[in-house]
Amino acid sequence: AVLAPFYGEIAAGERPATVVLDEQGAVGFLDARPVFKGHVLVVPRRHVATLNDLTHAEDGLVGEMVRRGAAIAAERGYAARGF
Repeated sequence: AVLAPFYGEIAAGERPATVVLDEQGAVGFLDARPVFKGHVLVVPRRHVATLNDLTHAEDGLVGEMVRRGAAIAAERGYAARGF
């Protein structure tokens, strides 16, 4: 998966977005072109061009992003139907 170039700009605070998660390693924001209403993207603050570029050093970050994504889904009421 290749992230859109502007995701990094959002993560760096250089592009406006509706941010729902703001942490040291990752940022979550509402998708400008959502697949469904309320679609949230959680991306690392550090640029990662593709999933193939991840190393074992990012295992903790990736795990935290997945857990935060699950928490966001629960907070927004759509965790039970899948996300």
